Amino acid sequence: MEQTPVGRHAICEFWGAQHLDSVEVAEHALRAAAVAGNVTLIEVFVHQFSPHGVSGVAVIAESHLAIHTWPEHEYMAADFFTCGDTADLDAVIDSLRNAFEAERVACRFLERGGPIDRFEEAEPFSASHASYDVVQVLEERRTQYQDLMLFESPRLGRVMALDGIVQMTDLDTYVYHEMLAHPALHAHPNPRDVAVVGGGDVHLVAEVLKHPGIERVYLLELDEEVVNVSRKHYEVARTALNDPRVEVRTGDAFESIAELSGRLDAILVDLTDPIGPAARLFEDDFYAMCEAALREDGFLVAQTESIHFHPDTVRNCFTALANRFAHADLLWGAIATYPGAFWTFGIASKSLDPRVVRRRPDVTSRLYHVDAHEWHFVPPVVRRQLLGV
Repeated sequence: MEQTPVGRHAICEFWGAQHLDSVEVAEHALRAAAVAGNVTLIEVFVHQFSPHGVSGVAVIAESHLAIHTWPEHEYMAADFFTCGDTADLDAVIDSLRNAFEAERVACRFLERGGPIDRFEEAEPFSASHASYDVVQVLEERRTQYQDLMLFESPRLGRVMALDGIVQMTDLDTYVYHEMLAHPALHAHPNPRDVAVVGGGDVHLVAEVLKHPGIERVYLLELDEEVVNVSRKHYEVARTALNDPRVEVRTGDAFESIAELSGRLDAILVDLTDPIGPAARLFEDDFYAMCEAALREDGFLVAQTESIHFHPDTVRNCFTALANRFAHADLLWGAIATYPGAFWTFGIASKSLDPRVVRRRPDVTSRLYHVDAHEWHFVPPVVRRQLLGV
């Protein structure tokens, strides 16, 4: 017989909260929350930390209510566990939100004491699945090509997901876009014409535009709605799209690259995972078209997935580039919200070593620095150790 859950557990984040250093406010808030939630209060204990912050626990007949505050971050963590079916956890949360004047609250709920298969965390970690706290959904729609969602998360800021897979967050997207743009554009002696394949969020285009001498950036994106959503919600995208040097071309990447044959100094390939329409853009046929579109000293850079979870993809992409271009190498960057964290980027050129810096423009960046240019490349011995190529 299936066991009935014994209780319900809420794990909550309170952001933009006030009065977080007051023992009196914390005690009063816990007592008021117990009344609002229709639970039986046994005792309340609140402790003041030095230099700041409080922790408080309300022991209730149904289990407990607990809070922990970080005044310096205007943040409070809380968890509430109640057994039985009379407690009102929503009322508890609302009461605490009001007491601490929180701007945002995000909660997850668990059933306790039920069958083990109710708990995803009991299963082995899957690289294709992760959960995110959602404060507010900004966009959610089915485009012609994919499911698009943009939402706000407490720690990550705005998060863009396509077909349920997170593509970028405010927290760490700079790592991804800087690795795609800056090593190649510093290794090129005079980049003028650049194509961004994919990249409908427009952040990569914005990185390219930081470089003096850029005359034209072609944004080659299949799904125009991704571009429109980015324009609506990201100032960096609006600014880049308003730049007269930027030309958006929607449609199939093979056709778009063919139209630019022999005209490009750099092609930066910012793709979703190799699933569906994007899969063929990780293969030699596409790299061959890019080779034809590049000038003799041009660079191709392409995201090639996680070195931990997708070693076959990384290996196959690198091998295809090495077989086609005189110079092929591998960049990497640690992206906290991507599976496996260490993400790779293949970089290749017909005639130039990508590890050599040929220009030093004054470019603002958070991770990439021209004086550490070679540091962003996977050492060949490590590449061979991890990938065998």
